[in-house]
Amino acid sequence: MNVCPDCNVELQDDSTCRLCGFSAKRIDGFLAFAPELAAGNDNYRASTHEMLYQLENNCFWFSERNKLIDWAMKKYFPNAESVLEIGCGTGYVLHGLFSTRPGIKYTGADIYTSGLKFAAERVPQANFIQMDARHIPFLNEFDVIGAFDMIEHVEEDQRVFDQIFKAVRYGGGVIITVPQHAWLWSATDDYACHKRRYTRAALGEKVAKSGFEVVKMVSFMSLLLPFIVVLRGRYLFCSKETIEKSVRAELRINSVLNNLFGSICIMETRMIQSGFSFPAGGSLMCIAKKRG
Repeated sequence: MNVCPDCNVELQDDSTCRLCGFSAKRIDGFLAFAPELAAGNDNYRASTHEMLYQLENNCFWFSERNKLIDWAMKKYFPNAESVLEIGCGTGYVLHGLFSTRPGIKYTGADIYTSGLKFAAERVPQANFIQMDARHIPFLNEFDVIGAFDMIEHVEEDQRVFDQIFKAVRYGGGVIITVPQHAWLWSATDDYACHKRRYTRAALGEKVAKSGFEVVKMVSFMSLLLPFIVVLRGRYLFCSKETIEKSVRAELRINSVLNNLFGSICIMETRMIQSGFSFPAGGSLMCIAKKRG
């Protein structure tokens, strides 16, 4: 059910609130529930979308994360019929999910319409809306909600978890990925507009506080952790301009290293799928369910 992002009353025609007068707008062809944030805010760089759209297909990190997300979907939500991705960006994850499970009804949401333009091009079969994750305009609507490296950008992350719980159907759940370990914090996180990196305990506590039952917590990008530590250490004394160039260079990784790191991640994913639990990693995945 579509609800008002301000007062949670059911919307008329999916866009107008009869109680408070809220009315969603159309921006760049997308229904916008937080139009004042659609062009820019402090949580993410809108200019990043074009760069990501050009580079995601050729960077192992995105493709290997997609494989892990796809595994989690099939294992923990095999009967899902509807999926919402919050912070869908350029639609890379949605495209990956659609390619393996095209029968699901997909909705992509992002705070920037600049990202939604790329996402709609990648997955024209999906529905896309602009919204603020702190005010999700749905109630008991989706079987699964995904938030992939998005929540760390929001200061009020507990509110986002609470809103996700509201929007998921009973019996459904959530898949979340976030950067892990505060001790890995570097200038790269500052450049990416991160508010925090998570520990297992902190992420699990916040997800459970919103009402979910955590069923699986998985560290990944674990076998590459030594490389990540060395790379982040290089940025300690770099200028802002150097860091920006280095971040872009990481995404434009040469084919030899890309294939090497991809092979390492394939082995890691197989270990995770077989039940092995890494004690640490550059990233963290949480799968949780809304019982009832």
